[in-house]
Amino acid sequence: MSATAVASALEVQSVSKSFGGLKAVNDVSLTVRPGEIFSVIGPNGAGKTTFFNLLTGIYEPDEGSVRFFGKDITGMSPEKVAAQGIGRTFQNIRLFAAMTVLENVLIGHHIHTHSSYLDAMLRTPRHLEAERRAKERAMELLDYMGLARRAGELATSLPYGEQRRLEIARALALEPKLLFLDEPAAGMNPQETDRLKEDVRRLRKELGLTIVLIEHDMSMVMSISDRIAVLEYGSKIAEGLPAEIRTNTRVIEAYLGKGAAGQAGGRA
Repeated sequence: MSATAVASALEVQSVSKSFGGLKAVNDVSLTVRPGEIFSVIGPNGAGKTTFFNLLTGIYEPDEGSVRFFGKDITGMSPEKVAAQGIGRTFQNIRLFAAMTVLENVLIGHHIHTHSSYLDAMLRTPRHLEAERRAKERAMELLDYMGLARRAGELATSLPYGEQRRLEIARALALEPKLLFLDEPAAGMNPQETDRLKEDVRRLRKELGLTIVLIEHDMSMVMSISDRIAVLEYGSKIAEGLPAEIRTNTRVIEAYLGKGAAGQAGGRA
């Protein structure tokens, strides 16, 4: 493995994607270091979720490459990407409504269950042991996310903030090394957002995860991110430390318009 690969958890090189002539993502490159909290921000329609979908196998890039701890994962299916050690949540909550909280997490754990279909049909000792271990791990994750007491309830009966945390627990069931969070604070009240900030910090500190998130809550982004990349119309227009992004004229212009950028420049 090269020195560059060792130094990076995620390496994206010149990734592009078009839909019917519209360039949704245009020649975007970035490198995320192991153990880093890296945020991707930008105005609505900037191409952030499409970019995530390219990195997690939902879409295949037209151009460019994606490497995960040195391994080329460009164009892999979502299932194969997950098997490499990449988990994710979605902009719109995607829980299984007819399943309990526990069952939702067990779904995330399926790639680590090694009993065969025949084992499952015959309820063999190997299958029963695998099922026991899966439930034990799922309960550990629910406890970690503060949801153990809700294990037997339907997922959709949870308050909104707890549904978001359940999505994270399900992603953690994949045993990922890297976690993508797509607008995890969307729809949360300030108290729920504060709890989420602490959850993200814990995931990095206690589980050693590398975390990449899309987020519109700038207070959250600036307070927890090591570095930030900014997209506008599918292109990367800035990358740097939170303090650098906060005062970047091009970023201010993208969010607020040229007049606001000029005023910010005058105050600096």
